[in-house]
Amino acid sequence: MNNKYKKLVGNSLIFAIGNFGSKVMTFIMVPIYSYTLTTGDYGKVDLITSLVQLFLPIICLDIFDSVFRFALDKSEDKTQIFSIGLVVSAYSSILIIIAGIILSMFVKGYPVTMSIIYILSTLFFSLISNFSRAINYVKQFAIAGIINSVIMGLSNIIFLFFLKLGMNGYMLSMALGQIVAAVYLLTSVRLVRFIERNKFSIGKLKEMMVYGIPLIPNNLAWWLNSSSDRFFIIAFLGAGQNGIYAMASKIPSVISTINTIFFQSWQMSVVEEYNKKDGKKFISSVFSSFLSALFFLGIGLLAIIRPLYKVILSSSYFIGWKLTPCLVLAVIYTSIASFLGTIFTASKRTASIMVTTVLGAIANVILTLILIRIIGSNGAAMANALSFLLVSILRYLEIKKADKIAIDWKKCLTLHVLFGISWASLFILKNDIVVFLIGLALLVLELVLDRELKSVLKNFSFSIINRIKNRF
Repeated sequence: MNNKYKKLVGNSLIFAIGNFGSKVMTFIMVPIYSYTLTTGDYGKVDLITSLVQLFLPIICLDIFDSVFRFALDKSEDKTQIFSIGLVVSAYSSILIIIAGIILSMFVKGYPVTMSIIYILSTLFFSLISNFSRAINYVKQFAIAGIINSVIMGLSNIIFLFFLKLGMNGYMLSMALGQIVAAVYLLTSVRLVRFIERNKFSIGKLKEMMVYGIPLIPNNLAWWLNSSSDRFFIIAFLGAGQNGIYAMASKIPSVISTINTIFFQSWQMSVVEEYNKKDGKKFISSVFSSFLSALFFLGIGLLAIIRPLYKVILSSSYFIGWKLTPCLVLAVIYTSIASFLGTIFTASKRTASIMVTTVLGAIANVILTLILIRIIGSNGAAMANALSFLLVSILRYLEIKKADKIAIDWKKCLTLHVLFGISWASLFILKNDIVVFLIGLALLVLELVLDRELKSVLKNFSFSIINRIKNRF
């Protein structure tokens, strides 16, 4: 394994440590949410977090993504980049507070005040953590992830289980985790040294906006692709059904979490390697391995989904297992689209990201309106999967023109067939043990057929062993 692969794997391991606490805490919190929040309440707070993803990039001009990308460039003045990010975030905070005061006068039944605190904490934590990662403080970034998860989890237990604060407790816990993590990064990375008022530059801000502004409609379209299904479910099926759908979405989030870990490292590597002579070979190799890992995780999850629901969730949420296969497939296609999007980001071609996402969003809305009337919540999940498949295809075709990636289509088809068999067994067979054994057999078959998957597992195993040896 050459140096660039070692760096990618090494950084991924560091980020994995940071996200491990998050995943453990999420696993712990899922049953607590299911027993302390009604399906309606959980549907509402899930809607709020989805709206934050929608409106925050619009209000702050997606400044945290711009700061991350520009701070990655060695030629940029890091103090200038961070100072500009803080100024934009400060003005955005004023707008958020004013909007919150107005909304609190009209919106009833939702935790508006706590939601505003959550939005502000998300804005500054995103800015601070993205900048810290971009200037290569990856260990501190990982530790901040652990702190965020632990504080959020403990606060949820106190506020939901003991104090019975309901939705307000949920939102306050989410905010507290980010606030404490942001304070840790400010002190450990000594970010104060990157703050200078006289470094603010209108010219550099405009340059950053040229990169960031096309990401705003992209984020809107991405939100329509990934989160608008909540609105349709509430409108056509009710908040209770949205609560079940939201809880079902938590299970495939194990794949999303692993993706987050990988992308935190990959975004740095692809920027470094994009313009190099063997850039296409490197990107294609990593994508092929990434695809293998996605389907391996997806098949493994379907093999244990029904017993998992019985163990960790209350009976009122159990019906949600039927949504999982579609939701897992949607996460897989979302992950592929996101991977291809990082290639555009490396070349700062954010307009191409925007166009492909907007087309996917249009398809998502149309398909959701059609399918939700026919097959209910599963229609929303299926529309999600198909729209992200469309985005993936469009992005691939665009990247292929630039000759930056090659895909093994035979392997791609084989992985889909294995996943389809796992999906079918889950609905045809009622015995959970038989379903598990079929899933296990499919995983072994994938390992036999897919040399790259074996290579991924081998390289990560060696990296973990070497890091343990270095510690001692």
